[in-house]
Amino acid sequence: MPEAAQIRKAVETYVQSFNTKDKHAFLSVFAEGVQQIDPVGSKPNVGKHKLAAFWDTLFSQVEKIDFRVTDLFITGDEAALLFHITQSKKDGDVVVDGVDVFQVNDAGHITLIKGYSDANHVRSNSH
Repeated sequence: MPEAAQIRKAVETYVQSFNTKDKHAFLSVFAEGVQQIDPVGSKPNVGKHKLAAFWDTLFSQVEKIDFRVTDLFITGDEAALLFHITQSKKDGDVVVDGVDVFQVNDAGHITLIKGYSDANHVRSNSH
């Protein structure tokens, strides 16, 4: 079982990678067979190459991301992250509040990310 400090580091690196637009840091926190289900109920992205494509698609649509941690709970080999994200686009901002749940392996790499948000927690602010 990973230490709480390993889990915290993986999640904090994940968050900071968006704020600094650092794809290398983003990919560095994942295990090879990582699964991303975001939002929950959608088809999973499986493997680092799929998350690299996710990153490329996201940053082709937004200029920058302000990813703020509202709260973080670490239990066992998982973490639940409450977040507030502002995605800056040319025509305005999109604000998203939600929860990401991470599972982390003994090496401190994220093996699973599940994203929870809904239409009630997404707002657009046009410029």
